Amino acid sequence: MDSFRGLVAIMRSASLFAVLALALLLAASSAAYAQPPPTLLWSDPVNTNAIALSANGQYVVVGTDGGARFYGRSSSTPLWTYSAGTKITSVAISADGSYAAAGTLGKIYFWADAKSLTGSPPPTWTSRQVTGGYFEHRCLAMSDDGNTVAACGTGENVFYWADATGKSGPNIDTTWMTYLADQVEAIAISDDGNHVAAAGYNINPTAGVLGYWNNAISLTGPAHPTWKGQVTGEMFVDVAISDDGNYVAVAGAGAPPGPSTVYYWAGATTRTGTSEPFTWGSGVDIVFSSVDISCDGDSVIAGSGIIPIGGSVQGSLNSGSSWGVYFWGGARSLTGNPAPSWFYPTVNPVQDVAINDAGTYMAAVNLTPNLDTLYFFDKQGNLLWQDITISGDKLSISCDGRTLAVGTPTPLTAYLFDTGFSTPCCGVVEAVGGAVMPVNILATLAPWLAVIGVVGCIGTIVVVVKPWKKPEN
Repeated sequence: MDSFRGLVAIMRSASLFAVLALALLLAASSAAYAQPPPTLLWSDPVNTNAIALSANGQYVVVGTDGGARFYGRSSSTPLWTYSAGTKITSVAISADGSYAAAGTLGKIYFWADAKSLTGSPPPTWTSRQVTGGYFEHRCLAMSDDGNTVAACGTGENVFYWADATGKSGPNIDTTWMTYLADQVEAIAISDDGNHVAAAGYNINPTAGVLGYWNNAISLTGPAHPTWKGQVTGEMFVDVAISDDGNYVAVAGAGAPPGPSTVYYWAGATTRTGTSEPFTWGSGVDIVFSSVDISCDGDSVIAGSGIIPIGGSVQGSLNSGSSWGVYFWGGARSLTGNPAPSWFYPTVNPVQDVAINDAGTYMAAVNLTPNLDTLYFFDKQGNLLWQDITISGDKLSISCDGRTLAVGTPTPLTAYLFDTGFSTPCCGVVEAVGGAVMPVNILATLAPWLAVIGVVGCIGTIVVVVKPWKKPEN
């Protein structure tokens, strides 16, 4: 009988340990979910025509009126700078920061071993003069491995360089180039560089044009698009593509009295034709400025605002009620004219948006200082933080969402933030249960996990905590 009572006492003691451990675990989890403040890692007072952050969040390349600047995450002092003798208007960077590219007046510059360079290194190679104007900030893209580069505009053409990491010297010719539309505004490339999407518009009659290229690496000469998507009365101003190239989203700025909508094409890698219909369109008669997409194509974010096109302003000051951030969850399964999952109104027009790989965190920015200018959201549309002292018109986010780069020509600054939040990048195993937690969760839980380890020495106790997930609107 005494031994039985002793066994009961041990079981009760183990149970108390389990309850205590569970209580501590829940308390730690609650603390971890508390909103951490963003951290300004650095700022550099240079006019920022373009900005790009490596997917791993460790390196930043900036285009300025004086040339290109390349930074590490820890310092506002550039690792290297390059004086181009003319302004740099677009930049791109590989996933790990090993390769960087910049667009200027009719040419592309490319640097190999970019994160190892110092001083004022000349480009590894420079393209021939392929156009008469500047490559604007949405008209340059690079594959994750840096081995392919795509560019568009200024004007009507799309340009592509394969085997970029193996080239060297001046006047490098394109692997292929082709006409797309009267004005090409933006370009996007799949992770492997084998799928390219470019967006723009024709002027007379006005029509938005999306061009898509399959097997881009193997193409040569005047490579016509594998397929096109066209919308009469529209002007396409931005484009985003999923990692595998199978999903494409476009921002439409409209051409009164035509529509202005976010458009989405699913099954992009299997389409052919000269006027492929979009899978869904949403936000009719809203002037969109920007769009971005998650790695799997299932989350889409867009910003609405006033867009300068062809020297004139597209959009109306009277459309302020539609200014803001729009989000579509479950984008791959949508059809027709779906309503956004959520909309966050802003005081001023949104100039740019960015979303992390998993579609769990996203940012928006506008150019009006001191009026709610920089926003950071979660997937449910909750405003996690904002910075009313930062204004900008260019964003770039790391694949996990932890690092955010912001660029603005006025007041002449490039910024780099630690957002305080993170979700594993595509291809990385997510936390058990799919919980999305701030980046310091493991450090917070470590002492309590040690307590659970002590309990495990007494007996095997399994506690399963399923995170609560707020349903999407």
